[in-house]
Amino acid sequence: MNQILFTETKKRNSKQDTKKIVLFFAITIIIFGLILLGQGAYAIYNKSKEKEDTPLSNSETNIQLQQLEDGEVQINVESKVGISELIYSWNNESAQTISENGKTMVQEQIEAKSGENDLTVKTIDLNGKQITKQERFVSNASGPNIELSVVGDNIKIAVNSTSNISYVTYKWNSEEEQKIDMVTYEDKTKLEKEIQIPKGSNTLKVTAVDVNNNSSEKSQEIKGVTKPKSAPLIRGKNIYFEVTADEDIKQVEFTFNGAQYIIKEETIKASDQARKVTYNRLKLQKGMNYLVIKTTTVSGIVGEDVWKYEYKK
Repeated sequence: MNQILFTETKKRNSKQDTKKIVLFFAITIIIFGLILLGQGAYAIYNKSKEKEDTPLSNSETNIQLQQLEDGEVQINVESKVGISELIYSWNNESAQTISENGKTMVQEQIEAKSGENDLTVKTIDLNGKQITKQERFVSNASGPNIELSVVGDNIKIAVNSTSNISYVTYKWNSEEEQKIDMVTYEDKTKLEKEIQIPKGSNTLKVTAVDVNNNSSEKSQEIKGVTKPKSAPLIRGKNIYFEVTADEDIKQVEFTFNGAQYIIKEETIKASDQARKVTYNRLKLQKGMNYLVIKTTTVSGIVGEDVWKYEYKK
């Protein structure tokens, strides 16, 4: 009987041991599975995060910058994802933004700045990803061309440029600077303006700046004079006139009753009166007499007077 009891007890212990082994392996498998699942989920999350944090590579968006012979810089962009905006700036100055509306191939040409300058170009694609490229360019682009010429009592400022002009400033001597803004001009590549010359010796300084901040400057000393003046005088049957000027007289042209006369520079210089010319050889005719006097100084100042006089014997 003791043997039977021992056998039954042994069987029960064997069954319990088997259950423990099965349970152990089951728990081990579950734990191992959870570990694998956790590692897989972490790998997926990490890969996704890396993708979010990694900027676009050149294989996805490629920016190429090329300097052209006409002084411009060409921006070429190729992208697998459509480009939303292209932003560029020179030397970290105010940036310019161009909307590209999702284009995958972009080509823009911009004006180069004179001298050595850094160009920074940034693209933003439709997913918000950004790529930036910076390159240094050396350009011989010059500022606007300035010409000054005397027109009567005025001086004409003429400015022309291959690029749009932003503004022009001028000032006499140490006076306050005057600014001409090109906003209201239809053609912004040229400007002409006449200003009055102050009397006496003066220095005019003109500065012109284009939209790319290329500037040029010109200073010129100009002597401001008034127009020559003439005055006829009647003496009996004759008329004569006198012309005076603030500077040397180059030539006097006059017409008397249809006849034309010229007093040339060599004749004026020979008289030792370069700022005063007198003519007294005109004989009055019966009736209305007409006299037109045109005087030109050495600096190109022109004065013209018209006179009429009725002579009765």
